[in-house]
Amino acid sequence: MSTSRTVLLTGASRGIGAAIATQLVQRGHTVIGLARWHQASATALPGVQRVPLDLSDLEQTSQVVSRLCRQHAIDTVVLNAGTGDIAPLENISVKKIGPSLQLNLASPLVVARECVADLRSRDRSDLIFIGSESALNGGRQGSLYSAAKFGLRGAAQALRQELAGANVHVGIVQPGLTRSSFFDTLEFEPGPNEANALHPEDIAQAVLTMIESDDRAIIDEIVIKPRQNVIARKN
Repeated sequence: MSTSRTVLLTGASRGIGAAIATQLVQRGHTVIGLARWHQASATALPGVQRVPLDLSDLEQTSQVVSRLCRQHAIDTVVLNAGTGDIAPLENISVKKIGPSLQLNLASPLVVARECVADLRSRDRSDLIFIGSESALNGGRQGSLYSAAKFGLRGAAQALRQELAGANVHVGIVQPGLTRSSFFDTLEFEPGPNEANALHPEDIAQAVLTMIESDDRAIIDEIVIKPRQNVIARKN
């Protein structure tokens, strides 16, 4: 399906989000990018309408997304924003648990909530979550992160049933290790070989596959893994 779309994309400023935005614009789609848009770390994204927003602020997120839905005929929503809080649970501050779940789980649900009514009204629309391989198998030191990603997978499955009566395609992309800014604040990263990690463009291509699928077929879940799953400790 090649019809031009109006896409609301969260976490658009760098990494996987920037790759998704770039490929969408290249394919002729209109992209409204939600992110903090810090100048030092944001990727230059010609053609993307930038909307500054702290997505962990749920009340503000609700208000901004509601306004954008009134201003634009949004027919595609890609929920990508998140943070990698990976550590032993006992080492994670109690004060950090709430904000982490707000950004990684509650924020996507708030955005989806504000958009669902408009998505129902379109001839064809798509609601796509960017999850993680951690939504399929909980890993060591990933209790907080996996809790959020397991939750997103459940939300996608439930919404798929809720929206079955409309032509709303609900899907989730589950990437494995991906070379991106996700690892900037972590003590480990993918191994050095090309086969040890995906590139953000791989996840962007999966999103395009979902968006451009035929109306008769819903691609409900895409799992992408590197050929060799290798983790390296940083010096």
